[in-house]
Amino acid sequence: MKASRRTLAVMIALATTIATTGCAAKQEVVLRDDSAITKDVRDRLSADPAASKSTITVDTKAGVVRLDGEVTESVRASAERIARDTPGVRSVDNHMRFGGSAAPAN
Repeated sequence: MKASRRTLAVMIALATTIATTGCAAKQEVVLRDDSAITKDVRDRLSADPAASKSTITVDTKAGVVRLDGEVTESVRASAERIARDTPGVRSVDNHMRFGGSAAPAN
């Protein structure tokens, strides 16, 4: 009797573990050309109202996107999120520095 209760408890624990870890959201791996990733990230940054007002350099090597430029704190976070969410991006090297303005000076 004790063995069957122990077995049942182990099976419930295992099922719970599989259910909680198996349902975790994972970004699908998409293989894309580096130049296509760079273009896509640039296009997405241009479409973003805040990031489009900043000068951000985008370079991609083996799916790793490098971001450079002087930006505000909010633009830095937004640009990194945009790059990370772009299909084919494996990781983002965020080398943007604080000090940029949200809009170009007139």
